[in-house]
Amino acid sequence: MGYGDDVTARVRALAPALSDRARAAEEARRLPDETIADLAATGLFGTLVPKRFGGAELGFATMAAACREAGAGCASTGWLSAIYTLHNWMVALFPEKAQEEVWAERPYALIPCTLAPSGTAEPVDGGHTVTGRWSWGSGVMHADHVMVLALVTAGGGIEPRLFLLPRADVAVHDVWHTSGMRGTGSNDIEVAGAFVPAHRSVPLADLAEGRSPGSRVHPGVPYRTPLVPVFALAGAAPVLGTAEGVLARFRARMEGRVMSYTGERQRDLMSGQIRLAAATADLRAARLLLEDALGAASGDDAADLRRRANARLAAAHVVATARRVVNDLCGAAGASTQLIDSPFQRAQRDVNTISGHVVFDPDASYALWGKIELGLDPGPVNLV
Repeated sequence: MGYGDDVTARVRALAPALSDRARAAEEARRLPDETIADLAATGLFGTLVPKRFGGAELGFATMAAACREAGAGCASTGWLSAIYTLHNWMVALFPEKAQEEVWAERPYALIPCTLAPSGTAEPVDGGHTVTGRWSWGSGVMHADHVMVLALVTAGGGIEPRLFLLPRADVAVHDVWHTSGMRGTGSNDIEVAGAFVPAHRSVPLADLAEGRSPGSRVHPGVPYRTPLVPVFALAGAAPVLGTAEGVLARFRARMEGRVMSYTGERQRDLMSGQIRLAAATADLRAARLLLEDALGAASGDDAADLRRRANARLAAAHVVATARRVVNDLCGAAGASTQLIDSPFQRAQRDVNTISGHVVFDPDASYALWGKIELGLDPGPVNLV
């Protein structure tokens, strides 16, 4: 199976089917099994998996491009495409034994990850006992493993650690009743005193600074890249793709739409032409910003605080641009696009929902960048 541009092309070819399945995914509050199988067949989930485990070991640009294509068809599918692909990269940051266990049978896994510190972990002989309940478990409905962040109290301090558990060790609570992003099935995950061996946990600080155990096993640049910039930028990619999908639908709709009362075709109206052009320019600029930030997010100096803050700035700006364009185009496309069968209203609800993710908060992201750019202390609790 080829990778690189081939993966992006295969996901692009799949996008119409993803669009056709979007309403069913929304109503089921999870992706169809056939969508998971189709995405896996494109090779997307293995793009960031090391070659020694059967993956492609590519950079983040390929992943982002493919997830934009998935998002153009269905925002929920695009988001889970990014989640599953990114979390396979995160497995490569764990100790080698954990990687061998997760990828023993195939070169990818289906793993949700929640980074809110909603649990605790008690040190025990050979590892930790983990307890807690976590919200926002995107991808848990098809999961074979999960990753959760828990706080360890040891040596007079508190250490956040990421824990990797098999799906059998967790309970899933059906709470995902939302207005948007319904197809992600982002239900709650509960762990009730499960033992996690030492090789299945990593200090969050090691991941945040690009010095994880996996960085010492795999020499490739992606495995020395800090977590938060990649998470923010990878998550922004399908949101941008959703906006690009709305733009394509808006253009197609303009061609045949006749305005009520006046009988004019929307394609002949200057207002429609201006909206089309402005949205095109905005999304092109957002794509270039995303691609530039992805290129700068990895490398030997990727742990530099300014580079990390720049990724947060870019991701938040890309998502804010996508949201504004989607809402503007949906407003200009007419009231009939709010019918429940319309992909316009679904994309609008989805983008408005995902824009609320903490990593995309524009005020926090802009302020964080401004503090660091001006040489101020960003404070101890920042996603950077």
